[in-house]
Amino acid sequence: MELSIKSTVTLNNDVKMPLLGLRAYRMKSGDETYNAVRCALDNGYRLIDTAKIYNNEKTIGRALRDSGITREDLFVTTKLWVTDFDNPREGLLDSLKRLKLEYADLYLIHWPKKGFEKVYEELVKLQQEGLCRAIGVCNFNIEQVQKILDLGYELPPQVNQTEIHPLNTEKDLINFCRRNKITMEAYSPLGAEGRLILDDPRIIGMRDYYKATSSQILLRWCIQRGIVAIPKAVSEDKIVQNSDLYFFDITTSDMETISDMNCNDRRNYDPSRIDERADYLYPKFLEEI
Repeated sequence: MELSIKSTVTLNNDVKMPLLGLRAYRMKSGDETYNAVRCALDNGYRLIDTAKIYNNEKTIGRALRDSGITREDLFVTTKLWVTDFDNPREGLLDSLKRLKLEYADLYLIHWPKKGFEKVYEELVKLQQEGLCRAIGVCNFNIEQVQKILDLGYELPPQVNQTEIHPLNTEKDLINFCRRNKITMEAYSPLGAEGRLILDDPRIIGMRDYYKATSSQILLRWCIQRGIVAIPKAVSEDKIVQNSDLYFFDITTSDMETISDMNCNDRRNYDPSRIDERADYLYPKFLEEI
């Protein structure tokens, strides 16, 4: 499959989204975020994924401006936090103000908290206003996506972003979304915290054959299936390494071997139980200096 750092997927509303991006989750605002984003952009990345609750939108906006890359060539994702469910428009406008952008390329409902159906209806309006080019959901399971589809809009959500890696392949969710023309996007594609996927003997056994690192193999496993991958990285070496995925194809049998590692081991919160989570356990928004 011919892929490159410029490869994109076409969303169900004809917006083109890069297959590879940088996730700014838990990046410290200031130098850490700024340097990581600038490094990613300098090395060909065009998709930058952030969120209100990551507390680094201002820094990301500055890095985007300083890069000199035209706005049309960038793809910026941000997300509506649960505390803004009562006013999604204000939530998006506040994010755009911090980013110093006129629109977001993708705006996602961060978690499927109770009332997300009405929130999604507001996102449709924001998209119609031109404040976001594409809309979607994050951490939604099949039942929750179906509730969005049941709203009866002409187009389904453009994207569902969730935790996907070899130990949590989300095969059923991916197949469901594909049938409904929803693009899947993988966060934690190298495994969430506390996992040792990169040192799994099955992956180690492939490294010599492909002359690739474990990270490169796992990211290629995503993008080769048309799943957008947004690994987090802050060091220049890792950012560059994660972007160098285009010198090899994974064989069908090795793709299956990687997929067979699945054990439904999701480390992030269970979307079906998100309403049981006490408010005090949620991260807090902190305004950047």
